[in-house]
Amino acid sequence: MMKNITTPQLVNPMTYQEFKALSEELVAQNKTTGDEQTEQRIGFTKLNQQRMKRVEKQFVLQPELKELLEQNQQNWKWLILVESWCGDGAQILPAIAAIADQTPNIELTILLRDENPDLMDTCLTNGSRAIPKLISIDAETGERVFTWGPRPSAIQAQVKQLKAEQPDISHEDLVHQVQLWYAKDRSQSLQQDLVQVLQEVLALEV
Repeated sequence: MMKNITTPQLVNPMTYQEFKALSEELVAQNKTTGDEQTEQRIGFTKLNQQRMKRVEKQFVLQPELKELLEQNQQNWKWLILVESWCGDGAQILPAIAAIADQTPNIELTILLRDENPDLMDTCLTNGSRAIPKLISIDAETGERVFTWGPRPSAIQAQVKQLKAEQPDISHEDLVHQVQLWYAKDRSQSLQQDLVQVLQEVLALEV
């Protein structure tokens, strides 16, 4: 189990519904989260509304993951660091929210990365503030149980392979391909990652 890392004060914690409402409000105002109000990020925020709705409609909890979540006797707080323009976040967040919604002992909180840099810096990916990032905390002890993210390992493997095969691929083409993989995957790779994580966590508790 991971060492206890003190959780900094959470800035503007939100429920999933509050995050969705914020995103919709920003789209109506032609804005996005964060200081970088570029046309590209504003455009991604609009696209992400459709992506999130699609994931919500399609998500089905895998029996193996459901069983592991039911085995867990601890109360967990799940914190997710994300931004409304984040394409990976739009694919991951609705699935995580659905999992938490179907698991009584998980309390989910959404946090904007750029408003919570101290927390973000406790779970960097190769030195970068890659999102989304899921942090699971034991509600009683405050101990960090696990972190996950920013992308399902199976999809990340496809990204690495594509970059190796097409080193000159544009960022736009790469983003487009990643979104196609997510659409085809239907949250399966995320759940497989969480199955693996939970198997390791629960084995340590025995």
